[in-house]
Amino acid sequence: MRCPHEVIVTCDSSNENWSAATWDPCTGSLSSTYKHAGTLGHHSLQLLKDSYLIASSATKPILHLWPLNSQTPIQFPRLATPGRVTALSCTPNGSYIAAAINEKIYIWQSCNGLLINSFARHYQTISCLIFNKDGSCLASGAEDGLIFVWLLSQLTNEKEVKSLSSFSHHSLPVKDLYFGKVGCFGRLCSVSLDRSARIYDIHAGLLLLTLIFDIPLVSVCMDIMENNLFVGSSTGLVMMCNLRHPPRGIEHHVSSKDNDKLKIFKGHESGITALSVSIDNITLLTGSLDGFVYLWDILSSQIILTLKHKAPIISAFFATAYDNFTTNNFKPSLQVRSLHKVSNAESKNNFLEVCKRDQDDSWLLDFDSQSSNGNRSRTDSDDSKDQLNEALSEIERLKKINSDLYEYSVRNIFDSKSNSNEV
Repeated sequence: MRCPHEVIVTCDSSNENWSAATWDPCTGSLSSTYKHAGTLGHHSLQLLKDSYLIASSATKPILHLWPLNSQTPIQFPRLATPGRVTALSCTPNGSYIAAAINEKIYIWQSCNGLLINSFARHYQTISCLIFNKDGSCLASGAEDGLIFVWLLSQLTNEKEVKSLSSFSHHSLPVKDLYFGKVGCFGRLCSVSLDRSARIYDIHAGLLLLTLIFDIPLVSVCMDIMENNLFVGSSTGLVMMCNLRHPPRGIEHHVSSKDNDKLKIFKGHESGITALSVSIDNITLLTGSLDGFVYLWDILSSQIILTLKHKAPIISAFFATAYDNFTTNNFKPSLQVRSLHKVSNAESKNNFLEVCKRDQDDSWLLDFDSQSSNGNRSRTDSDDSKDQLNEALSEIERLKKINSDLYEYSVRNIFDSKSNSNEV
């Protein structure tokens, strides 16, 4: 691991000493722990912008929220949910929280806790939720094998929402989803127990590639440039596919024993629950039900660091090493309020709450200053209108001059021709 600008975030199912922890990826030393939350839910642990660590409980209808520099979760606001969360995702800027409860998706605005929308399109329990890099789209995958992609702008503004795209190619439960890192144009990857990995263009609604393996797949990720696809299997194998040389057809069969077409990472003894690639594309992180987190050198496929846990790994990933991880003076860049359990269509239109940090906005309340600025702007607007009218008058004057010149020239030409004919 050569990139010092990241940390590793992990959690396991033991809850013996802590619920989640961060590690130094260079030395493997334990950096910080997050306690008093019990066992966390699968597909729920993540950062809320640069300020908090958020996760759902595996057994209770509640979300846990830790300041990045604190071992103790925040007691207020209390992030209670209408039911036990089966999947969780947040926008990169932390403005919205999406949670799946069985077949239903709930969308909250974090700064005021308003329940913006709740809807159900899946027929069975939702297993994974993920926002894309710029937070404009939300993808959901479920045990019914269906994948839906939703526009956040529609989810927050329309009660009856239609999916941007939907895919029904999987025949068994979808186990993991991954969005590429190139904003709204990032490709969507999915894996399923039907032994297939698929790549989609969400805006065109197209299936770009299907890779069919000989073992069930349970986790997926790509590198930053989307050149390589990593898939984790239920047997502990991790396989890397080179997307720079894709097959000619959309569907391609791949064997886990084919070392010529695949780069295989062997080390885990049980199913893979987490995959993540470092920002420098050098290191692959894998977590497994065998209780180990391995860091691999991608080029050589060798293990370079081992993080041993006491129970099966629930989540593990690389995260940016924000200052709030180590600071004593915690300054959150966003506020989080208690989550509403019922949507109130009237209240969400009453006001707009804006939270800012390290900026003096008192001038907004200075009426005299605003009034003078308003008068000045009106004066400037009047001057602009006068200048426009003068310019239009000048254009009309020049048009008349050109017309007179044309008439004078034509008249003289015809007069000269008639005189020459008479002679």
